[in-house]
Amino acid sequence: MRCGAVVAAAARARDEDERRRRDATARRVMKVRQLALIRIQKSHVTSARAMPTPTPVNVVTGALGAGKTTTIARALAMRPANETWAVVVNEFGALGIDGALLDDAIGGDVGARALASDRDGAHGGVVVREVNGGCVCCATAAPFTLAVTQVIRRYAPARVLVEPSGMGDAGRVIDALRTEHLKSSVDIRATLCVVDVREFGARESGVRTSALFAAQCECADALVGSFADCATADEIAAFEAFGRGFWPKKAAVVIGARANVIDARILDVECGWEGASDDAPHASNAMNPSGPFVLPRPTLVYHGEPWMLKNVTSEYASCGYAFHADDVFVRPLLKEFFDAFVLRRVDVARFKGIMRVGADWVRPDIVHGDDGASHSIAFTSVAYRRDSRFELIRTRGIDADTDADEDAFWNLIREKLLACRKPPRV
Repeated sequence: MRCGAVVAAAARARDEDERRRRDATARRVMKVRQLALIRIQKSHVTSARAMPTPTPVNVVTGALGAGKTTTIARALAMRPANETWAVVVNEFGALGIDGALLDDAIGGDVGARALASDRDGAHGGVVVREVNGGCVCCATAAPFTLAVTQVIRRYAPARVLVEPSGMGDAGRVIDALRTEHLKSSVDIRATLCVVDVREFGARESGVRTSALFAAQCECADALVGSFADCATADEIAAFEAFGRGFWPKKAAVVIGARANVIDARILDVECGWEGASDDAPHASNAMNPSGPFVLPRPTLVYHGEPWMLKNVTSEYASCGYAFHADDVFVRPLLKEFFDAFVLRRVDVARFKGIMRVGADWVRPDIVHGDDGASHSIAFTSVAYRRDSRFELIRTRGIDADTDADEDAFWNLIREKLLACRKPPRV
């Protein structure tokens, strides 16, 4: 009997010891978790406080000899005196001539008015960083992204100006700025294309016929005419007419040599989207546009609803759709949308678009069959990178059902475009 009591007491003691060990272990685990949670919360607070505001970045592109370096020097002269700006210069050659010229310009007449070259990042200076031996859109993309990252981290500039080689594709430069390594650190502002206005007269060199020149102009939010002081009035007028002929519309077409300065506000403009009056058939029936619009930054959200702009007259109606630059469309689905829906509608007067498909950006072009009657869509690569856009103009009076409820028709197109979009990243 006594033996059984002893065994029972020993068992109870073991159970009590085990319970105490479990409780102690649970308390230690809870404490570790609490400390870990505190560390995480502190790190989040620290990260939130340390998270820098994305740095505004402008790409200044243009053909070789167009005057990009001079334009940048003028922009630097207009910067606030208490701000440090950085310039990342890329050249195709192994020696950095443009960087040296920029340093010289900053220290010369332009710099005497506003700033001095500063390779040590002193407050209120200019940092010049060179990426030589290639074009930032291809072979040296990694050195380029590294250079931009280092400049931002070391000097915390108020703005970065990127001057690609005259042989570079500005669209690919913007793609590099949007990579995972940089996109959270930069705020891509207006892309400027510098154009020698003398190319629009008897002294043209043939650069306007090149695909590279077309891509540089297409990618730009604003065109800056250079060498206007050496050009005729007819050449300047031809350049300005050229700048007005783009879709999407350029936010600005300016002459950079007037008063030997450039308005710094041009660095923050964005491509607008005018009403479709100039593209609707029959100018006498032109639509009444509400004027150019600028897509507000908060409006275009990744994988959100598209921004829509509608316009209507007695004979024509239009609707435009704009999607965030990170939205990607599926090429086969997009082609089916155009071939099986848009091209089959007899009331479609005209349509235009620029869409991102994978790493490429394309516009839909109509390809006519050999029989002259059949047609389909082919996609042509473009350099524009601001956002994906589609605009359709329809003739009223052909489809009575659509006329009676045009909002339903525009919403149908919106749903079809959304169905062509890739699912969001996870």
